[in-house]
Amino acid sequence: MYTLDDEYNYIDIIKKELKFLTNSKVRLKLLICLYDSELTVKELHEKTNLNYSSITNNLNKLEEFEYINKNNEKYTLTTSTKMKLVNLLYFNNNLDFIYEYVDFINNHQVENDNIDSLATLPYVNIDNSQLIQADNINPFLATETIEQTMMREGLVKAICIYLHPNCSDMIAFMMNQKSEFEVIVPLDFAQYIIQHANNYKTDKPLENICFNIKPLRKIPLNIALVVSENEIVVGLVKKDSGLFNKNCVLRSEDENARRWGLRVFREYESLKRGYIDIRELISKNNNLE
Repeated sequence: MYTLDDEYNYIDIIKKELKFLTNSKVRLKLLICLYDSELTVKELHEKTNLNYSSITNNLNKLEEFEYINKNNEKYTLTTSTKMKLVNLLYFNNNLDFIYEYVDFINNHQVENDNIDSLATLPYVNIDNSQLIQADNINPFLATETIEQTMMREGLVKAICIYLHPNCSDMIAFMMNQKSEFEVIVPLDFAQYIIQHANNYKTDKPLENICFNIKPLRKIPLNIALVVSENEIVVGLVKKDSGLFNKNCVLRSEDENARRWGLRVFREYESLKRGYIDIRELISKNNNLE
């Protein structure tokens, strides 16, 4: 039977492995170089500029503990070492992300029992990410970032948790560009959007490809999310008030962050069947069929 002692022993083994792999910059450099290809000592020297003695000593240690294999003077990572290295870099990158945005994460509420993806941070390159905060010069900078991303051409998926005061303008803009927009909203927000859609008047053919809304009832939406073809924007709910924080959002062009956003969207999407077709509603109201 698997016991708590087994769990502690397993954690202890992981800690020792991490320490062995990371307490030497030489060792870590060699592992990263060997990740993509088999290399000789000479090739490792050319790639790293490390001296031969240091390379050989560390390769011997890595081989002794079965992190690498040697075949015809070429060294390669074992399959298990590749997996450990990926997890290590993933863990390190997430630490960078957490340190950079610790206040943003700690001051907001994310958890949702229905959405597994919210419990896992994406592997994000912080160089491609930025925290956008409202200021005295532009107190609406964060919400404008959300709205601008919503109105991108192409495929856009969103979760909306606050009422956009310029909803009519956004609908008009989307109807006049080639966009495919799907948004998940609370039920009362859906009614708000439908009301503005019913008031939209035009006699021109609609450029929009699709504009669908999915209303959710009795399911908490703790995240504002917009995923376009090139970026993701995330806004959160304050822990102290339970209200959406309109003063700051996180924006990223990192592809892993986008994929994470799409997973979150799909999980929310699966909680209820059926969309309301706003484009079709506008088309019928204006006799454009």
